[in-house]
Amino acid sequence: MNKLKKTLTSTLVVLLILVGFMACDDEFSTVGGEIIENNNFSTNLFDETILEISNRRISPVQTNGMPVYQLGKNLNSVYGDVQSSLVLQAGLIANNEDPTFGIKSQEDEDSEGFDEEEIVTKVYLNLPFFSTSTVESDGSITTAVDSVFGNREVPFLLTVKEFTYFLRTLDVDGGQQAYYSNEDLSIHAASDNLFLGDVTLDENSVEVTAIDDDTGEEVVVETLSPRIRVELDTDFFQQRIIDNEGSIKLSSDNVFKAEDLFRGLYITIGQDSNLLMLLDLANANVTIEYQYKEIDTQGTDDPDDDVPVTQTDSYAISLSSGNIVNTFTQLDPFPDVEASNDNIYLKGGEGSMAVIDLFGPDNDNNGIADQLEDIREENWLINDASLVFHVNESIQGNEIDPERIYLYNMDDNIPVADYGVDETVNQNSLGLSKAIHGGILERDDDGDGVRYRIRITEHINNLVRRDSTNVKLGLVSSSDIRVVSSGRENTGSSEQEFVPTVSNMNPFGTVLYGNTAASPADKRISLEIFYTIPETN
Repeated sequence: MNKLKKTLTSTLVVLLILVGFMACDDEFSTVGGEIIENNNFSTNLFDETILEISNRRISPVQTNGMPVYQLGKNLNSVYGDVQSSLVLQAGLIANNEDPTFGIKSQEDEDSEGFDEEEIVTKVYLNLPFFSTSTVESDGSITTAVDSVFGNREVPFLLTVKEFTYFLRTLDVDGGQQAYYSNEDLSIHAASDNLFLGDVTLDENSVEVTAIDDDTGEEVVVETLSPRIRVELDTDFFQQRIIDNEGSIKLSSDNVFKAEDLFRGLYITIGQDSNLLMLLDLANANVTIEYQYKEIDTQGTDDPDDDVPVTQTDSYAISLSSGNIVNTFTQLDPFPDVEASNDNIYLKGGEGSMAVIDLFGPDNDNNGIADQLEDIREENWLINDASLVFHVNESIQGNEIDPERIYLYNMDDNIPVADYGVDETVNQNSLGLSKAIHGGILERDDDGDGVRYRIRITEHINNLVRRDSTNVKLGLVSSSDIRVVSSGRENTGSSEQEFVPTVSNMNPFGTVLYGNTAASPADKRISLEIFYTIPETN
């Protein structure tokens, strides 16, 4: 192994490691470092690790139970254009079950012989964007919408239909029911539209107004975050919701979801659009505004003085308490990523990933890679280890790179050890937390993505010094690695495969140089290991 070493002075290597850490956000601190308090050692760089890397096409993936959902069209010259549609299951909001519309329950109305005449006036669909608000020095609030890609100025065609199919929560084994990206859920969409029209993206906060009873003037009663907000058919919700006051169908959320009253919505955007939106659907709902009659007694007990007065109220139906399913339509052929490992193809969703085996073959068939055995015999103390990936800009071009790539233990579908020991938090952008572990896109002076670095010091230390199992590593496209769950793949076979949720919910892809002779030597995927070994004088 000595011929593989590139010996450096200990001072130079310490400086190199410090520079690597400084590349992270300034607020982050170093983890995993060890200090040797004598000079009887040498510090070296080993960058000739045998890496066996292959591309794997990802089958249709589970697209329910995610924190982020897509709607629109993702244009991509490498992986082809993809259309994203949404199904949102309707549910009753907690503590708002068995609703009373108006003042009196339906039972009281019937017994007293007074009809409050509840009439739906407007119905709004609310699909919030991801957005941030900043308080300016003058006290005003500036709101910025993010995670919207494409042409924000051109109107897009939005179609909203009733969804007529029951989406169950549990499968036959009692686990979460999986719904997949390639399911044709459009067959369960009603023929009539609840909304059909062109929508212009509005990135401003939404001011909800009402008429003040005392002044008769319109006043702002609520300010909502930026969102898609369109009016739905009022007659539909009059018949399905308001007219069912007092019915067992609205008695509880479980009953409501079991009844064929209002299953949910099927939402699509026209294929001519050039807009992709990542939506924050935690507060998605349908808000029904209605008016009703109330008796004004005029302050007397004489019923002859009673005057019916029109009042207004609203009722919201959740679109986030049940299943939400993304379905994807691949509009163009997907490249044959498994044909070669000259480049590594990472694409989120129903895309592609890389499989990495560290330290090469096990020629003596003892269950341990031969190169790893040699390293273990050298008794290295690992100071720093990082996988380095370079973007192949000649193929990737001007396409949007994922902000992160995510490395995980494929054998157990869990993060590598370095993920757990990195507790750094980026308060300005939580998705870029765990910056020491990394995988964050590095950009050049022009803002173009050029490189990803993933620090796996703890993982390599476990392999070299603690005889941990050398598991297969998976590499996927991501944007936020805080979610560590996995979704199922619809492989069409009984063998169940899993893919990290952070990949399933991410629409973007990148192309990285491989480690073959087809890639420039300075751009090939490499594992850089800085290690210390005692001097034997």
